[in-house]
Amino acid sequence: MIIAPRIATFVMLLLLLLAVIEHYARRGLPRHPPAFEAAFLVVVAFAGWAMLSALWSPAPWHSLLKPVFMVLIAVAVWFALRTVSTASRPFAHYFGEGAITGIAVGYLLVCFEIVTDQLITRTIMSAIPATHENISKHVTVDVHGTVTDVTNANLNRRMAILTWLLWPAIMLALHDPSRIRRWIALVTVIGGAGIILVFGSHQSSQIAILGGVVVYGLASINLPATRIALASVWSIAVVFALPIALMMSSANLHNADWLFKSARHRVVIWSTTAEEALKSPVLGVGADATRTAMHAAMKRSESEETLGRMMVGYANHAHNAYLQVWYELGAIGAALFLAIGLFALRVIARLKTALQPSAIALFVTTSLLIAFSYSIWQTWFIAALGFAIVVFGVAARKRADQIAHPGTADVPEKTTGSLVARRAKIAS
Repeated sequence: MIIAPRIATFVMLLLLLLAVIEHYARRGLPRHPPAFEAAFLVVVAFAGWAMLSALWSPAPWHSLLKPVFMVLIAVAVWFALRTVSTASRPFAHYFGEGAITGIAVGYLLVCFEIVTDQLITRTIMSAIPATHENISKHVTVDVHGTVTDVTNANLNRRMAILTWLLWPAIMLALHDPSRIRRWIALVTVIGGAGIILVFGSHQSSQIAILGGVVVYGLASINLPATRIALASVWSIAVVFALPIALMMSSANLHNADWLFKSARHRVVIWSTTAEEALKSPVLGVGADATRTAMHAAMKRSESEETLGRMMVGYANHAHNAYLQVWYELGAIGAALFLAIGLFALRVIARLKTALQPSAIALFVTTSLLIAFSYSIWQTWFIAALGFAIVVFGVAARKRADQIAHPGTADVPEKTTGSLVARRAKIAS
């Protein structure tokens, strides 16, 4: 998944299949807490409204199929978390070990690619030309057939996935029963996040990492106040997304010399998206229909604004989830999107106190990543978020096991056997 981000889609669909099979094999499992069930239903309602938008969307199949995928991932997360919470200790232990090992290896590989200008990728592509035949616009090849440069598009996706997995990975590492593995994992994950922060090319991930760290610190100091502040900020970001975007344009930020070029580009894209959203403020143009609707709007426009050589207003993507929801799904979709965030914070508030700072950091990380993402309907994007939530659930389970069985060795079943033997010896 980390090596090839688009595989995240298939990983989560496989997880869904396995979880459903496990569900029917172990009937009578307990239900999720009411707060989690309510949050799940809100996500389904949001996706349901998005599906309904296919009736008036200029891209009806996109508007229908992408929300269906969102529901599938939500169901996969639902079943997977229930499996994790009710599984045997050995299963939870090995699942957690596999997850933290995979994430740590992912950080090592991605960081190596960052500091070597994607040496591994370039070497593989040079050796196997078929690997870059369909992505020629992202690859530079010299006269000898050697790949000399690869754009950061795929590397940025890897960094986004690792950014999502940062807090679940830290939780897994902290509650690893092996001190050696614990410190190796912590150094690898935190050090890797530091390399992404300092040397990475994905500014959205860098902002998300910083935001997560700051809010984690605040939550560790005053948890209730942090939750209230986050609920307020989330509400403002969703409800006032359109006026905020228009005010940024009115403030002439798209001409601000102190902003880098891509940021100025985003300001104009956001303002144009907000203006277009006001033309259909209640229903929106349809889920995942931005590209089609913007192309139609561009043809209707009498003029084209430019910034350097870039056309700015009418873009294929909104580059901001909050604006995208308003543009594609209107006020009804925005209300449901607002509810998703508030219900997610409600779920976090019902976790064990020790888990809440990390869960809040994951919430902030997600909120910042979607604030600059191309589209919330990218299948790998949805799948990666779902996987991060499942891994966080595994970390929570490992913590619960550690508290219930303090001082245990690496392998739960071996530990149990040794304890039984000792008790029998004492009794005799």
